[in-house]
Amino acid sequence: MGRDAKWNQFAELTARCYKATQNGNTLNTCWNDVFYALMDIIDEERRTNGGFARELGDLEQHTDFKFNIEGLIRDYFEWLWRLGDYQEICKSGDRIISAFDWKVESSSPIRRMVVKALMEMGKKDEAVQYCMEWIKAEPEDVNAAMTKKALLADADAAKTMLEGQQEGEAEC
Repeated sequence: MGRDAKWNQFAELTARCYKATQNGNTLNTCWNDVFYALMDIIDEERRTNGGFARELGDLEQHTDFKFNIEGLIRDYFEWLWRLGDYQEICKSGDRIISAFDWKVESSSPIRRMVVKALMEMGKKDEAVQYCMEWIKAEPEDVNAAMTKKALLADADAAKTMLEGQQEGEAEC
C-alpha cells in the first residue's frame, strides 16, 4: 500500500508540473519535487529489492508504461537548464547516473549536460575530470573521449559541440 501511495503522489506531482508548464508557469518548482519523489521511490524499492529497476527503462515496465519517465527526466533537466540552475544539474545528474547501471540505455545525454553545466560555471578543470571519470565508468562510450578531447582543445568549441549534441538528443 505504501508503495502505491508513493507512485500515486508521483503521478499527482507529475500532472501538476505539466499542467503548470502548459499554463506558462516555467518557474514552477514542482519539477524538483517530482524528480526527488522519483528518486525516493527508487531508493525505497531498492531497500527491499536491490535489483529493482537497474536500468532507467525498467521503471517504464514496472509502472506498466503509465509514465514517460525518460521523457520526464529529460523535461526536468531542460527546465533546470532554462533556469540556469547549473549546480542542480550537476547534483541531479550525478544522482540519476549513480542510480542506474546504464548497460542498456546511454547516460551520455545526462553526462554531456553535466559537462556543459560545469563549463557554464567556469569549471573547465572539473569538466575534464568529470570526462575522465566518465571514460573509466563507460569505456565503450566514445562520447566521453570526444567530449574530453574537445574540452582540452578549445572550451568554446566544446560548448558548441555539446549544444549541438544536446539539441539532437531524442531521449535521455
